[in-house]
Amino acid sequence: MRPNRVIARAYFARGVRLWLVVRAAASAVLLAGQVNPIHLPLASSIQLVAFATGVCFLDTLRLRERAFLGNLGVRPSALAVMFAVPAIVGEAAIRIAAQALS
Repeated sequence: MRPNRVIARAYFARGVRLWLVVRAAASAVLLAGQVNPIHLPLASSIQLVAFATGVCFLDTLRLRERAFLGNLGVRPSALAVMFAVPAIVGEAAIRIAAQALS
């Protein structure tokens, strides 16, 4: 069963927002280490997506929304997809832009 559009839109937006925070923090750390944060290996991009998804789950736990989502019939796997898709799209866009600029 697919989640309601209102719920999906809210959690996609949270996924985008938290991916931007994770990406900005990772970029700051990489710049401090004198590494180009735009040209990352694929494994690092996958790790960023996984970390951003984990941060989104932690935010959901922090706000104590798991019982609410369970009552609405939103499965954790659907929630993981709603959190991972914005991060995957963002990392893909950065990778495509980096290749176009090179």
